[in-house]
Amino acid sequence: MVLEKPKKALNQMVGRSATLDEAAGLLRQIAGHRRPDESVKGVLHRLQRTLSGWSPGRIHGIWYQDPRVRVRADEVEQLRALVQPAHDAGTDNELTELRNRIARLERLLEAASAPIRG
Repeated sequence: MVLEKPKKALNQMVGRSATLDEAAGLLRQIAGHRRPDESVKGVLHRLQRTLSGWSPGRIHGIWYQDPRVRVRADEVEQLRALVQPAHDAGTDNELTELRNRIARLERLLEAASAPIRG
């Protein structure tokens, strides 16, 4: 009976940590790759423009996985919703790029296999 409270507290801490880890990972996916001239502070400012209504301190705390931060379920859902369209758009861009490369290679192959007239 005495051990139930510490066990329950440990389970809550593990759950919070997993949620915080997921939220931090989602933030990084939303931020995407850093430009060579962009600092982490710049990335956090860019995220703040994307996540209207989020305070800079909240974004910073989640980005750096501050254990004092409690991430709410609606915030995780908001982050997931932002990641999914970006992922879908990335897939469409990759397919378009692949189709363009195939078309270019087909033209090169046709040109290479055409008989040379002299």
